[in-house]
Amino acid sequence: MNAELLDIMFHHGRNFERGKDGRWTYTPDNRHCLGDLDVDRLDVFYLRNYFKELGYETMKEVWWQVPGMSLEVCLRRLDSDNELRELCSHCGKNNGVVDVYIEHGISEPEIVQGEDVVVHVDDEVRDLGEQAKSNARMVKDPLSNLPPRRTLLGV
Repeated sequence: MNAELLDIMFHHGRNFERGKDGRWTYTPDNRHCLGDLDVDRLDVFYLRNYFKELGYETMKEVWWQVPGMSLEVCLRRLDSDNELRELCSHCGKNNGVVDVYIEHGISEPEIVQGEDVVVHVDDEVRDLGEQAKSNARMVKDPLSNLPPRRTLLGV
């Protein structure tokens, strides 16, 4: 018995944005191909949770694109067995490759204590440790401008 196989091209690492022409884009993106998948053994939860295999802790949503159609017209949420069956029905198109997009959303910042301050902004890492130290030297005594403290007795 010949199993029907398909490849899934995962697009990850970015979110959807409107380009200058007004069309939805997912660029630049990272791609990872999961190949030779038996359509009879696919599981929607496995595909939805594949973001963990790619090294991510969270995701907002998983979408699949109907082959040959634009993102605006045929981007569908991969959230049920019915959608998975629909995805598999398109495996004969586009040379057996279906595009799946991971929408990441906004990550929660992690607050850590230490000597260096590192801030993650738009996939860039900036070390603000030296800047924070120089700013601290500029402020000599931040409490010197405050009025004197009074106790409950007014003394």
